[in-house]
Amino acid sequence: MAYTQDGIMAQVYVAFGQGTGATRVSQEAALELHRWYYNAITPAVVADWGTTALQVLDRIRAIGSLAALKAILQGSPTINVTMVYESAMQVQLESDTPICPPLPLPPSP
Repeated sequence: MAYTQDGIMAQVYVAFGQGTGATRVSQEAALELHRWYYNAITPAVVADWGTTALQVLDRIRAIGSLAALKAILQGSPTINVTMVYESAMQVQLESDTPICPPLPLPPSP
């Protein structure tokens, strides 16, 4: 079966959830993940997914883990939009790789 933008985004959600463990993810936080990555799944990304998926999904898991840690440190049972944004920004900056999409503007309050 060929890779698709929606199929890859589904894998992104799963990898993020693997990183978050039992920590709840708000709907707005999940939509923030979509805002960061859906449009970054270009035809070139789809074509190369068989080669880059492992690296990308490992980074997405790291974003989920960091967001869960932020929630725990704040005493919250739920990951919010800000936690996703800050975690994605930090993981992408640390990764410093061309497979990361450009940083989006901060989420609206």
